[in-house]
Amino acid sequence: MKIFISGSSFKYGLTMSFFRAFEKEGINNITIFGDEEEYWNDLKIFKNRYTHRIFWKIFSIRINKKFLEKIKEYKPDLILIFKGWFYKPKTIKEIKKILPNSKLICFNPDNPFNTWHHGVSNNWIRKSIPYYDVYFIWGKFLIDKLYKAGAKKVKYLPFGYDLEINYPMYIKNDDEKKYYGSDIAFIGTYDEERAWWLNQIKDYNLKIWGNSWWKANKDLQKKWMKKPAYGEEFNKICSSSKIVLNIIRKQNIPSHNMRTFEAPACKSFVLSTRTDEVKEFFEEDKEIVLFSNPEELRQKIDFYLKNDKLREKIRESGYSRLINSNNSYLDRAKKILEIFQIIK
Repeated sequence: MKIFISGSSFKYGLTMSFFRAFEKEGINNITIFGDEEEYWNDLKIFKNRYTHRIFWKIFSIRINKKFLEKIKEYKPDLILIFKGWFYKPKTIKEIKKILPNSKLICFNPDNPFNTWHHGVSNNWIRKSIPYYDVYFIWGKFLIDKLYKAGAKKVKYLPFGYDLEINYPMYIKNDDEKKYYGSDIAFIGTYDEERAWWLNQIKDYNLKIWGNSWWKANKDLQKKWMKKPAYGEEFNKICSSSKIVLNIIRKQNIPSHNMRTFEAPACKSFVLSTRTDEVKEFFEEDKEIVLFSNPEELRQKIDFYLKNDKLREKIRESGYSRLINSNNSYLDRAKKILEIFQIIK
């Protein structure tokens, strides 16, 4: 069996987690087309965040051509596209003409119907929905919308965890403990919604890790560690902080996000936005703690910062629930292969 994956080849990204998972399933004939890297490396002297927003369709012409050439050359049985941000609907449709017996699957880790954030989705993504054999989506609330947009078959595929990336780290060095530890840690890129929530707790011992927090007000900039956190640094922060805050943005509600699994995988005490799906994965107040408004957020912080033993018990229980569940990316890869065999 031959699998062709199109997605970012970032070391700690979703694409690589699925690549490793497929390998564990005994599939060795896998190739990755790093679409994001291909896009930004091509004609890079002309590209910046401003030209990208205006000319992205023009800039994407060459990557569409290269993508089709690679597929023709490789002749895969399964083509798995993560989101498909750079691909014209015509390109997605052309794949079925080139390889009519191959199965074309999309897993979109964002909301395809988000029209207010350019980096999340675009009209190419939405117009391509009818051309996939199966469209996997992380949120149940998006399934009907995808069918209305013309999807042939939609399957629910939650996010998961990868213990090769996220795992508990016990830091012995006092300087590292001081640097990575805090009462509350938030890890994520700046946006206005996240800044609004963090402004509600800016008077606490809070550390913010992520990109672009120079856009925030001065109070939050003082909490910013001036860098993102991936891999071991992410794990050190989660393992060293008393509380890891997970803000689930409006576009993900009432579902979940990647951090729902990544933080518990580091054996963190997780304080998360309350949603229906999060409560399906973890038991509230026993394996995770949840909040719905700023007042509840502050109440939970105050209570659990004073109760070390209870906080420790919840983080241990959350980790145990996670690793004994079927929520790894290996489980997600098995689901994709199972559906592939059915449609094949």
